[in-house]
Amino acid sequence: MADIHCPKCRWEPRSLDRWKCSCGHVWNTFDTFGRCPKCRHVWRETMCPACVRWSPHADWYHNLPDVDVEALLEEAVLDGNAPESGSGRAAGARPSPETG
Repeated sequence: MADIHCPKCRWEPRSLDRWKCSCGHVWNTFDTFGRCPKCRHVWRETMCPACVRWSPHADWYHNLPDVDVEALLEEAVLDGNAPESGSGRAAGARPSPETG
C-alpha cells in the first residue's frame, strides 16, 4: 500500500486537508492524484502546508509498486488514447493549501 507524505519534511496529509486550484475549487489533492475535479487540470507540484515548500506531486507517494511507463504509453498509443504532447504541463499558478 502506498504511503503519502511530503518528500521534504515527511508531513502526512489527512483526509480533511484541502488545497485550492487556480479555478477556485477546494479539494484534497491526494484524493485525485493532483487532478482538480472541477477544471481537470493536473498539478505536477504540490505545496506542503507544514514546511511550505513545493515538490513534484508524484514524489509524495512512497512504497508504490513498480510501473512500466513505456509499456503503458505503448498500450495507450495502440488503443488510440495517447496523451497529447505537453499535456498537463502548463506553467503558472500551483494549488496551494487551503487553511482556515
